[in-house]
Amino acid sequence: MAYLFLVVAILWIAQFGMAYWQLRRFHGRIAELRAVGRTAVGMYGNRWRGRTYAVLTVDGEERIRRAELFDGWTVFSKLRPVAELEGRSLESVAEGDTPSGMRQGQWAALQHAASFLQTKPQAEAT
Repeated sequence: MAYLFLVVAILWIAQFGMAYWQLRRFHGRIAELRAVGRTAVGMYGNRWRGRTYAVLTVDGEERIRRAELFDGWTVFSKLRPVAELEGRSLESVAEGDTPSGMRQGQWAALQHAASFLQTKPQAEAT
């Protein structure tokens, strides 16, 4: 019985370590994107259905410079570029309909990020 508790403790520590590793990778990528322009992170979903995170980076003309999505069930998930949004206006994402080939949750996370960029004045954004 003691071995069972030991195995559970080791697995819990391993899970904690891998989650920390994923968090460091995510925040490192956010730091890289902030060097490109104003950046915001949006989210859609909940704990039980899973969450989707979206990152939008815009330039001074409110054009999308980078768009990336983060979703998945494992700690090996990472931000993936959404090249078809680059160059589009921020307003087209905030008010547009879900593009073909993109899940509604992914689009909702992108719109959430776009709403942050629209409501936060450019001088305050980092």
